[in-house]
Amino acid sequence: MKATIAYLADASTENYGKQLMLSAHKISGTGFEAARLPLHVSLKQPFIIPGLKEMESFFDEFAKGLGPVEFVFDSLQIYKSNVFGYDSGCLSLAVRQERKLMEIQNNLFLRLEKHFGECPADHDKDYSFHMTIAIGGTPFQEYGRAYEEMRRLDYTKRAVFDRLGLFYYDSDEIKQGTYFCYKTVELEEKG
Repeated sequence: MKATIAYLADASTENYGKQLMLSAHKISGTGFEAARLPLHVSLKQPFIIPGLKEMESFFDEFAKGLGPVEFVFDSLQIYKSNVFGYDSGCLSLAVRQERKLMEIQNNLFLRLEKHFGECPADHDKDYSFHMTIAIGGTPFQEYGRAYEEMRRLDYTKRAVFDRLGLFYYDSDEIKQGTYFCYKTVELEEKG
């Protein structure tokens, strides 16, 4: 089993992302797999956990130290993806790399290692913060078609993330239907 921790979008940002998700689908049939999870910015990619109960306790403690954050989206991105076992694509909004976000991620990595030992995950060293709006569902060339039409828009937008989510993966391989947002915590302003 695996888990990950992510900032979850507030209602306004969730609505914005879902509008983009629908636009991509209408252009090229990308589907709604990205809607399986709340729209989010991951702090770490899925990693193996010893047990859900222990991970939940860690998550609750980690969340206590965080407040809502504001990120800035700055562009639409396209990637090839075979996360579901077939060649497809991913459309996401790039999040401006901000020092505060990197510090939160580094703090999470340190605390995970202290609590669980090594917790390796894909892209631990080269992760680019983003919010996925479409993944899987159609061949990559269809993603290219959606990207070409949608990339002309201005994506520079401030977005608020006011909750933290604990995602649970029932399988060590990420397969459709084996993961969900197990728990959310509303983050309170720190001051």
